[in-house]
Amino acid sequence: MLNIAKIRKGWFIDQIEGLKEKGIPYTEIAASLGIKPQYLNLIKNTERGASEKLTLKLCETFDINHNDLLKYISTYEKQVPEITGENNPFVNLSPQKKIPLQDNVSDTGRNNERGSNTKLSHNRVNEWIDTGDLFPEATSAIRHYGDSMPEYPSGSILILKRAIDLGFIIWGRNYYVETSEIAITKRLQDGGEDFLIGYSSNLKTYPDGRLIHEPVKIPKKDIRNIHLILGCITREFGEGIMPTATQTV
Repeated sequence: MLNIAKIRKGWFIDQIEGLKEKGIPYTEIAASLGIKPQYLNLIKNTERGASEKLTLKLCETFDINHNDLLKYISTYEKQVPEITGENNPFVNLSPQKKIPLQDNVSDTGRNNERGSNTKLSHNRVNEWIDTGDLFPEATSAIRHYGDSMPEYPSGSILILKRAIDLGFIIWGRNYYVETSEIAITKRLQDGGEDFLIGYSSNLKTYPDGRLIHEPVKIPKKDIRNIHLILGCITREFGEGIMPTATQTV
């Protein structure tokens, strides 16, 4: 059985982020919905859901087609295996734990990495994965390639939690950041009013001492989405072995 409340919450957050990309600040969105900005943060960052009443008000206020939510639910439903019979291997799956695994469809960018520093065109969901109880706050996942962050092996899957407010960034933690130009996996630090600074944990240098993976200045105004990296999944000993999940400390 699908967890409709959780699916509705995910769709609600996507609409809020879409409005933000159009230049509408969270404070204005919250005021239009008759709630405080902190309430939007609670919906995103805690188990609090987005009620049907609030979702309808969002649609009415910002001229969003509510039928898109029904299509969203229908798309999600197609990803959940049909469960029949006691011996079905999917019987113990928890559909509400499934998150979209995105494939970053892009050209190779700076540092010749995809998923670390890449020219971004668009992401697409090509499958869904079940994280079980390991990552209850996860909202999506993405394939990671490159060597700028050696704690994440190239080819592993990063488990992400989407952040709704830059004010809640935890400095020194690893994030996956999408801008209009690049998709980048870095350790973030405060770069002042207008920028974030992304650092690589790979400190290898050229013979002259210069870092191979230099810090990156990320304009806040260009950020489309930002995700906290909760951990990663790696596959060992060949295709026949189940992936093992490791949580970031």
